[in-house]
Amino acid sequence: MNRKTKHDEYLEQQMQNPEFRAYYALAREKTRIEFMLEDLLEQLKKDTDKKIIIRNVRKINNYISKIAL
Repeated sequence: MNRKTKHDEYLEQQMQNPEFRAYYALAREKTRIEFMLEDLLEQLKKDTDKKIIIRNVRKINNYISKIAL
């Protein structure tokens, strides 16, 4: 049995609004980028190998290009 919570029902209702759906999608992408940047900062603090850091910067750059921000 798969029952929806009130939150699920509310989100489903809100997703009918195109403006809300756009803001929601942008917020999700922003959160992903923030996590990637936080991981990168941790690597810098730990003096991770420069090649790994450069690779991760390129991953972030490619990700941003992919979502066209």
